[in-house]
Amino acid sequence: MAKVLIAEQSHIISSGFLDLLKGFKDIEDVKVVTLAGDCVQVVKEYLPDLILINTSFLSEDQMSELMIEKGKEVQLLNVFNSLLPIDAPSNQLSILDAKSALVDKITSVLTKVEKAQNNDNEELSPREKAILKEVALGLTNKEIAEKTYISTHTVISHRKNITRKLGIKTVSGLTVYAILNNIIQMDDIS
Repeated sequence: MAKVLIAEQSHIISSGFLDLLKGFKDIEDVKVVTLAGDCVQVVKEYLPDLILINTSFLSEDQMSELMIEKGKEVQLLNVFNSLLPIDAPSNQLSILDAKSALVDKITSVLTKVEKAQNNDNEELSPREKAILKEVALGLTNKEIAEKTYISTHTVISHRKNITRKLGIKTVSGLTVYAILNNIIQMDDIS
């Protein structure tokens, strides 16, 4: 789920974007900033995944500060008040674009946001790898809890996170994953 920031001084344009964004299921929250002086501070506090920003909204210095503050993981869609050439980059859109063109560009950027979020979530923590190893070796939740000095409830939470991150629900599937990713060796399985 993405958080979107609209940086636009025009009420009519920002309202149009708000209405358009309501149709996206992958958007968790939308915030509008209408004053250029507030933009960088709002980015710091709101931590958006996507910023739709009018190219005339910020001065050159403010835009430089925003680019430093936003970080490389935040996607930026530049909004122009004029027509764009047909071969304009995918991170540029015009207020004069048809609804279908706007939806296509926003969908493309939201896909990048989702991929970035999934890549962050797919990596198992060292503790999860240790729990996965014990699961793959056939230990029960209680046995894993006793061996790792944590509660059974914590083991269950780790197993849920492992299943969610890997998308693998069976013990046999987790065992195969553990072997393929060198978490356990074939010789370890009895």
